[in-house]
Amino acid sequence: MVEKVIVAIDGGAASKAALEWALDRVVTLERMQGTPVQLELTTVVELGWYPAEGSDYSSQPAYERPLAEALRRVEQVAPSCRKTSYIRHGVPVDELARASATADLLVIGTNKTGVLAGTVFGTLPLRLAAHARCPVVVVPVNWQARGGHIVVGMENDVTALVAVDFAAREAERYKLPLDIVHAWNIPATVAVEYGAVLPYEEIRDAHARILSGATRRVRDAHPALHIAEVLEQGTAASVLVNASQTASLVVVGTHGRGAVGSLFLGSVSHDVLMNLPCPVAVVPRPAGERAESRPDSTEGVKKR
Repeated sequence: MVEKVIVAIDGGAASKAALEWALDRVVTLERMQGTPVQLELTTVVELGWYPAEGSDYSSQPAYERPLAEALRRVEQVAPSCRKTSYIRHGVPVDELARASATADLLVIGTNKTGVLAGTVFGTLPLRLAAHARCPVVVVPVNWQARGGHIVVGMENDVTALVAVDFAAREAERYKLPLDIVHAWNIPATVAVEYGAVLPYEEIRDAHARILSGATRRVRDAHPALHIAEVLEQGTAASVLVNASQTASLVVVGTHGRGAVGSLFLGSVSHDVLMNLPCPVAVVPRPAGERAESRPDSTEGVKKR
């Protein structure tokens, strides 16, 4: 089955990093699994934007040159890869989100330093990750290929389960170990209710059971996968970022759908993207899936 990967191109350094990440994926998957990948290189021309008068791009639209360079790079690194290129017109986040509906993966760089200011810059990766219909991989400008492990954040809801499934598939495809990371804290309501005597061990054990349940689910589906459990006290984003310092990919889920919710990522996804330890994959829950209420992580804690 052919995997379709869309790469956002704008000619900047981060855009080039995103392309290199996608090409590394093409070469690795073809070598290790024989999985063909179709690359779609796309750029978005914002309506009303024109190249600066008198620039080197006066005889060639600024948006065509980066695409041509990207196509040459694909030919150089992966000549057998199926590839297409598109020039879209409109609002970048809208056009890329629309394109994601036909893709298996969308790749975008961050910390852009190229000619087309505003195309892949600032908050665009954040907004795109919240709106996209397929997983979005955000690649930092300083990315370099390295081994390591894949890390996924495990919360206690359906969004996290989708992210864990994605991470497990990626780890299996790349033959890398998978770390399932779960953070926990003592809820303020519990602290108030129990006063000075907190059920520390009971709460930690409740979260350990959540993590173990997710791990068993993954092991049943991927018996050959090497899985490690990471259970730490702290905020989810900080624990996940710390666990990902030597990772090749970190995977998080996102919650946003609906008139208001779709404007924002969940706080964990947002904070991880703002502290990129490595490429980050943001996995949306399936279309039409409603957000489920989280079971109380302190369920089963006995009152003293």
